[in-house]
Amino acid sequence: MFASLIRLLGWGYLPIAVVAKLPFAMSVVAVMTAVSALRGSYGEAGITAALVGLGTAISGPLMGAAADRWGQRPILLILGVANAAALLGLAWALVGEAASSVIFTMGILIGLTAPQASSMVRSRWLLAIDADVPAASRSRSTSAVLSYESMTDELMFVFGPVIVGVSAVAWGTVSPVVGAALLTVVGIIGFALHRSADYAQGRTGKRAAPQAAAQTSTASEASTASEAATEAPSGQSADAEPAAVSPHASRTPDPVSMLFRAAVLLPVGGMTCIGLFFGSTLTSLTAFMETLDNADATGILYGVMGIGSAVCALSVVLLPEAFRLRTRWLVFSTLALAGCLLYTQAETLTVFVIALLIMGAGIGPSLVTLFAIASDQSPIGRLTTVMAMMSTGVVVGQSAASALSGTVLDGAGLAAGLWGPALSGALLVVLGAAFQLVSRPGPRLRSAVSAS
Repeated sequence: MFASLIRLLGWGYLPIAVVAKLPFAMSVVAVMTAVSALRGSYGEAGITAALVGLGTAISGPLMGAAADRWGQRPILLILGVANAAALLGLAWALVGEAASSVIFTMGILIGLTAPQASSMVRSRWLLAIDADVPAASRSRSTSAVLSYESMTDELMFVFGPVIVGVSAVAWGTVSPVVGAALLTVVGIIGFALHRSADYAQGRTGKRAAPQAAAQTSTASEASTASEAATEAPSGQSADAEPAAVSPHASRTPDPVSMLFRAAVLLPVGGMTCIGLFFGSTLTSLTAFMETLDNADATGILYGVMGIGSAVCALSVVLLPEAFRLRTRWLVFSTLALAGCLLYTQAETLTVFVIALLIMGAGIGPSLVTLFAIASDQSPIGRLTTVMAMMSTGVVVGQSAASALSGTVLDGAGLAAGLWGPALSGALLVVLGAAFQLVSRPGPRLRSAVSAS
């Protein structure tokens, strides 16, 4: 099945999508590494990294909305050049010993121009599925691609910092920033020009016309199908014929206000919790390894969790459709929380490894589930916007947790710092319970509307 999906976008889509994602995974760590080393100030490094996260939080949904309107290709071409220039500007400012205000300005510019590669990669998959996959196969196809993309996200978050560390040791502390700039030019521009962008031409694209005509000629049929779809369980496609093109390319998108429904905002909040989890886990794990005088091995342990999480994320495609998305959210987030609670009590390296494996087994499938829920709940014509909101949530959560966890560790010690992942896991469970309440009856689902 996955091979047939790849043929929709071309086999070259897989490597170019990975290269497009990598600079985003490297940027925050590269900025912190370079600024702290060349400025001799962890405070200045933390502020600069926080500004990168702030800029991303501001621009992410806006860039997603722009891609929904005008298509991904022009937005990515502009952002690819602008983000590379901002990264090189930071490298220049650090080497030239510029004032702190210049460093901070470069930090927020890096965030504001960050290409939303991860969200746009997912939206292309989903738009292709809506357009060219039979309705009966869409739910399984969506699960397959979201599982795969979540696996690659996990690997990027694990190996991005490793690449930064290796390049900093080999070629100097500013080299990861320069490397991220070069990868941005190559990866983002290559991704922008890839033929799969034809699925994401926005509401002005050629693929929008047939859908617009279909909407005007079959309004009553679409309404009937939409009403029937609200009774379908969340995450399952309606049994209807496939549309000629994706509804997200429609000239008549849902109003912006639909982005602020609880059914959309709760998954975004869940992704922010996962970002908090990543940031607090890496920071607290580093502190623990320092107590063993083995901080250099932090990446290895974090990689154990990340790879296990990626494998579990990929296995979500094997789950039956009867295991509904809102139930998966509660089950897997509870599993992650159980691992986090064990993590707080760990005193030996063996127990830490066991806790990390359990945490990863819960957090990977949670990541896939949240993206699947967000894609189903996405308003018509706003898919890339919602995917960008989800990706932004991870970055904002990770940046905030890194700063807060460092403060807690410095002020209250390791025992208190180890509770960071547990708090993020508990909040993820609470949001999952809240989604159970708001998801009945289901709103107009992406998979159902695309079948109308």
